[in-house]
This record gives sequence, C-alpha cells and structure tokens, in this order.
Amino acid sequence: MLETSSVLLGRQPIGTVSQDVMERLKQMAVEAPLKRARLCLHSSHEDAVQEMVIALHQSTYIRPHRHQNGTESFHMIEGSVLIGFFEETGEIRETLQLQADRRSIFLYRLSASFWHTVLPLTEFAVFHEVAKGPFTVAEYPAWEPENEPHAIQQFKNRVMMAIP
Repeated sequence: MLETSSVLLGRQPIGTVSQDVMERLKQMAVEAPLKRARLCLHSSHEDAVQEMVIALHQSTYIRPHRHQNGTESFHMIEGSVLIGFFEETGEIRETLQLQADRRSIFLYRLSASFWHTVLPLTEFAVFHEVAKGPFTVAEYPAWEPENEPHAIQQFKNRVMMAIP
C-alpha cells in the first residue's frame, strides 16, 4: 500500500479493509492537518468508479460543496455523521443523520448536484464512499465560511441545530 500523510493507495487487484486498516486511517486522521484520511480502493482518478474508505475526526471541517457528476453514496462503517444539504442561497434544505449501528439510516445515495457538507457526530466517523468517476474537483459556494474559524463554528452549529 502506498501512503501519504492522509491517503493510503490500495492499488491491488483485490482490495480489502480490516480493523487494522481502519485504526490506521483513524490515527492518520488525528495527525493530518485537515483531520481526515482515506484509503483509495480505485487505481486512478480516471476510473469510472471512485471508491474509498474515509475516516473523519470530529474536529474536521468539510466545506460545503457539490459535484457536477452528482452521484455519491456513503455506507457507514463506524460512528455517525450528519449530512447537511443546502439551497443555492445557503439555506438548509434538509439534514440526514447516518449511523453505523444499523438502528437508523446507515447508507445514503445522492444522485443530484446539491450543495452538501458532512459533520462527524462521534469522535471518529468511518464510511465507505462510492462516487462516479472520473474524479473532478468539487465546486464551493460563495456563501460558505472557507477560512474563518469563528464563522465555521457558527456554520457547523447552524447545521447541527437542524437535526430532525
């Protein structure tokens, strides 16, 4: 497996994920500047399917974004996340809580180009993400608080208050 500070590249013809790999990803997330890490199971950014296991530390900030190819799915492995979906104006459209414990929703698929963010609700959230390839850079809205810590915290609090 190839490794950078926050990415493992598992470019073997048969990809596997064990508890050891998940623990390694969580440790990498703690140490990474953005507080997240991923194992890429696909072999290239050009692949038609982009498949990853992603570990988020609770302190991470996933900027609201959207993908023009518009398809992604998450299957929770550990922990819980809140996904916030937004209108063009930045108003909250809806929120969706995913939990690995199987007592609630544990998988979702987005097939539209909605603005969205992901907030970990537990110390760590680990999920399997599948997205349509090839990889394209996400688009970010003008209304999101990109680098202002106080505004980011207010934004996260606003999304958290919308939990149904």
